[in-house]
Amino acid sequence: MNYLIQKKNLPISKLSTNFDTSLINFSANNLEDIKNLKEKIISIQVKYHLNENEALKTGLKIKIKHSGMFQCTSCKKNIKKLFEGFCFPCFKKKACADRCIMSPNLCHYNLGTCREPLWGEEYCYQPHYVYLSYTDKFKVGITRQSQIPTRWIDQGASSAVLLAKVTSRHQAGIIEHNLKEILHDKSHWLNMLKNGNNRPSLEEFYDKISFIFNWIKQNKIFQNKEIIVETPPHLKLNDHIEYFHSPVIVNLNYDIPSEVLKFKSINLDKLSEIEGIITGIKGQYIFLGENVFNMRRHEGYIVDLELEQI
Repeated sequence: MNYLIQKKNLPISKLSTNFDTSLINFSANNLEDIKNLKEKIISIQVKYHLNENEALKTGLKIKIKHSGMFQCTSCKKNIKKLFEGFCFPCFKKKACADRCIMSPNLCHYNLGTCREPLWGEEYCYQPHYVYLSYTDKFKVGITRQSQIPTRWIDQGASSAVLLAKVTSRHQAGIIEHNLKEILHDKSHWLNMLKNGNNRPSLEEFYDKISFIFNWIKQNKIFQNKEIIVETPPHLKLNDHIEYFHSPVIVNLNYDIPSEVLKFKSINLDKLSEIEGIITGIKGQYIFLGENVFNMRRHEGYIVDLELEQI
């Protein structure tokens, strides 16, 4: 057999991504305003990898068999049970397992109760963006500056724009939390997959952006600067919120089935072994005909993995 990869006892991690674009220099700063690029829309073609050497693409046969063991995504210890991706000690003690990771508006660093203050300073107190993306609908989200466009790819967005830039995850989370009054903050995985590469028009996107900023302009919480959070004095960060009224729209294109009317999610908790021909990838979902397998949901599962050219 023509194996591209044949590995045993491999901990699953989320898919690695990169992309092709016509831009010579792709950077988040260039996306903040159309004046930077003199373009309203740019397109990128998403690519996936299992590792640095092997591309994951349509037409390959993949086989994944769970060993029954797991690996903590933090300390890398092999264990028999995961707690949201962690061993129990890390789940209880690590800052990356705290509730503020999923709800950054609940950051408690300034209360002196951060589980790992030094880790928090490095991870949370760095430039963050608030963004508007389209998956199965318009939604608001946040990401580190270094994770653009990776964050959009991971969630399966077909289009995205930047709305604001701040100096901390906490501040981005507060803005996101307030914008949830007028925007969704979650996608439905099935609708996202069925949506394929469909996206709103340029006019629809800018109408939504205009609606958001008109709402911000009329909202007392924003205008009275009640949303501004305190930053640790020793980090010497400003509390300025920079808004982008004319951002560049990024269209993301995935290699996916052109027309599939239904999908069934499969996982290693119900099936210890899965295999099939890859018919597409979007977000962290691998299409295997009418079945889809979410790699990120299985982070830490220790498996035997085979990738075969047929």
